[in-house]
Amino acid sequence: MISRFTAWLCLLPVLAVAVVPSTKPLWSLQPFARQPLPLVKHRQWPQSRVDHFILSRLEQEQLAPNEDADAATLLRRLHFDLTGLPPPLEEIESFDLSKFSAVVDKLLASPEFGARWGRHWLDVARYAETSGNTRNMAYVLAWRYRNYVVRAFNRDTPFDEFIREQIAGDLLAPARDPARHDDQLLATGFLNVGVKSLGEQDMTLYDMNVADDQIDATCHAFLALSANCARCHDHKFDPIPTADYHALAGIFRSTQNLSGVETNNVKKEAEAMPLGRDGMQRLASVKQHEKDLAEMQKDYQEMAKKRNTMREELIKAGFDPAKASKAPDVMPKEMVEKMSTLTVLDKNVSERQKQLAEKQKSAPPPPLFGMSVRDGETPIDCPVYDKGEIKKPLAPVKRGALSAVPVKLAPIGPKESGRRQLADWIASPQNPLTARVIVNRVWLHLFGRGLVDSPDDFGRLGMKPSHPELLDDLAVRFVQEGWSIKALIRELVLSRTYRMSSSTRSEVAQARDPSNLLLWRANRKRLEAEPLRDAILFLGGTLDLTPREGSPVADKAQAVTPQGREVGRKHFLSDLQDDTTHRSIYLPIVRGAQLPMMQCFNAADPGLVIGNRSASVTPVQSLLLMNSDQVMEQAQNFAKRVTGPTVDAKIVCTWKMACCREPTAQELQTLRGFITTVGDNAEGWAQLCHAVMQSGEFQTVY
Repeated sequence: MISRFTAWLCLLPVLAVAVVPSTKPLWSLQPFARQPLPLVKHRQWPQSRVDHFILSRLEQEQLAPNEDADAATLLRRLHFDLTGLPPPLEEIESFDLSKFSAVVDKLLASPEFGARWGRHWLDVARYAETSGNTRNMAYVLAWRYRNYVVRAFNRDTPFDEFIREQIAGDLLAPARDPARHDDQLLATGFLNVGVKSLGEQDMTLYDMNVADDQIDATCHAFLALSANCARCHDHKFDPIPTADYHALAGIFRSTQNLSGVETNNVKKEAEAMPLGRDGMQRLASVKQHEKDLAEMQKDYQEMAKKRNTMREELIKAGFDPAKASKAPDVMPKEMVEKMSTLTVLDKNVSERQKQLAEKQKSAPPPPLFGMSVRDGETPIDCPVYDKGEIKKPLAPVKRGALSAVPVKLAPIGPKESGRRQLADWIASPQNPLTARVIVNRVWLHLFGRGLVDSPDDFGRLGMKPSHPELLDDLAVRFVQEGWSIKALIRELVLSRTYRMSSSTRSEVAQARDPSNLLLWRANRKRLEAEPLRDAILFLGGTLDLTPREGSPVADKAQAVTPQGREVGRKHFLSDLQDDTTHRSIYLPIVRGAQLPMMQCFNAADPGLVIGNRSASVTPVQSLLLMNSDQVMEQAQNFAKRVTGPTVDAKIVCTWKMACCREPTAQELQTLRGFITTVGDNAEGWAQLCHAVMQSGEFQTVY
């Protein structure tokens, strides 16, 4: 909500009463350094550097940390946080706390880690498979960027490299591994999957709007700053002059988008990026083959036309070539010559037809394609547009970055866009924002709230860090230890802070810190749309964990001409349904038409950079789970997997699989009564499993 409010403020005209900017330096632009370990009174409690910082702050406020959560709660918390899935029953029954570290390592190495944490990044990358706005065209190649993100998190790509790949992967030295080379190209899909006004007639305005989306995504995702607020005037709150905005715009306007999307008025994005080391050569071979084929077809058509003309002349003269065997013994010399020529032409046409068929069969295989970018042929410096009006260009500004960030941008050559230099500038170890921002994002997903509670805004309108020394200590060590996301997560989940109970029984702590800003307990977290759906399929035993190649959007687009791939046009993409058992990260994402379950359970708005989803509990959610055919089908499948010699044993099995613990005596009695009422049969157990799937405990991570 803060990011939306900030964006709204930035759209306001400059107020008649001047806004006086703060003279205090912005905390997030100050250099960070490793912090000394704070002293604590209860020295037995901390198990990591993180714990020292948390406990020190609690002791300053005369508060104590909660007791540790029980083993079952921790196991379920860890599985959902790292993979987005519940633990399997056999692991629930065999787990004890001595295995906690081993389970952490196993989950970090699981391919499901990439699906879970890749989805977090796709929220930030405003990933979608259509362009949005009035001409909502399909991005048929966007899914390749999605799969790249999953692979990047699974291989633990260093985050600085992850940044460089997404902003300038096409400009990096090609990786030795062909697959990694393709990933460098696919990574720049980050710049290309945003909202585009493909119905725009003014190409200068179109270019500026695309650049604005890329500036917004880049600065929010990596720097947590709203630079696009400076499009029309100097930023009202943060040290971002409009000249800086247009310096960035020059970089992105000097970049050609290869999205594979074409409309009548916007043809510049029709190209896509050929993949593979020999992608360009293969594409050239395909084009040469098409050219040769076209020439052969033209030659064939001319030859056939000449043959047909001569045939018609003979027929008009009374000599039908089809009845040549019945022709008179004596014919005029001219007719004999024409008949002879026609025979030769027939033979030539037949031979050329065979050659044409062979040429068509010998077509070289085309390369695969992806959404990407490349430097434009003629880089430009963008003029400052007076109050953002395209018709009022002022003097151009040299391509560059944000001047308030204390990192020097490398010189940009006259034939370069500047993306490579921008990527290095963002990924610099000296950049005070980048490491802080990503560390905060990781903390948020593990603890339910960021150390900075506005993960997309580290400016003056955002929140200040609750534990600034801890944030800086984590950030500097994150950089020094190789920008490893998995190593950071491992440190955090092995901390005592992560293992705390979420109980709110402490009246003193509840009174002094009701919002848990100081982290005296674990935060309870509602399952987001994707892990909730995945968990339902998991319990039903039907979840397909294989990575999905392609997308329903791409599949349906194959039957439609490129110009017809507009959402709603002749019902294109209007019939998309959740009819797959793959993980939810592979569901189609259509701007303006999200699937019901995703929309109902607060999936990220793909038109915005979303670092922290809103959480809600509404009657509509209960109604959806209650009436969904898919959920009811999975409840029936779940019931078939429940085993036990008695009703009570089957109830315990059901509750363990769904909630990772045995039911209390009261819960057991209630569920036993439910089975007595509905019947100890397949339908009765399906109803019980359906009810458990709708329970608050199943939908919450404690």
